[in-house]
Amino acid sequence: MNLALVSGFCLWLGGLALLAAPTVVPGAEPDPKRTMDLARLSFQRNILETSLTPLKKHLSELILLEKSRAETRDYTGAIEARDLRKRLETELERLDKELLLLQTREQSIRSSMLPDRIRLSLESAKLSGVRRDGGAITGWAKPGATAEWKLNNLPPGGYEVVLRYRCTPLEGGALAVQETRFSLMADVETTLKGPQEKNLGTLKITDGTGPLKITARTVLKDNLMQLLAVDLVPASK
Repeated sequence: MNLALVSGFCLWLGGLALLAAPTVVPGAEPDPKRTMDLARLSFQRNILETSLTPLKKHLSELILLEKSRAETRDYTGAIEARDLRKRLETELERLDKELLLLQTREQSIRSSMLPDRIRLSLESAKLSGVRRDGGAITGWAKPGATAEWKLNNLPPGGYEVVLRYRCTPLEGGALAVQETRFSLMADVETTLKGPQEKNLGTLKITDGTGPLKITARTVLKDNLMQLLAVDLVPASK
């Protein structure tokens, strides 16, 4: 292994700064400056993440080299390997902090580019135990009935979940809104004056490309509700 190459590679990483193609944020108005800033941060993050695997491999090799040289009483060589190992460990710690900073900046820009509301299309929902009827999702006849959406690359963070629905006096019950890790529970109440909008609260979304599910927990009689729209409102808005 070329120890000088390892050292040079670490120094090269510290000064790297390039541009990449823009990342699209769903439903947002184009903003050339923020799009370019996002592209730069995303590219730098990808480069640093890609560099971690070979650097960790080099670190393992240096640990073994230091040990083998010490065992053969090549103390000068062992000290040289030790010094390079420490430099590489310091570099990995620096890269880890830089990655965290880049991720934080990238998430902040992506969040600022989101629209005030993100509507989940009823037509794109994957249905289980429910059906589409007249522009609504209905037929929530049993607990476990589910409508599921795949999120479109949303920045992780808090989102208020707002439902628009109709619920007659013989309908209603309780539902759950779930993402990969977190969930919200809410009651579905009778809408006496036609369709109404209800804010269920803030759901923390950890995986912006993962699933979001609305599931019936209890059903009063034959149907939980007639679901007309589902909106996500970024908590930062």
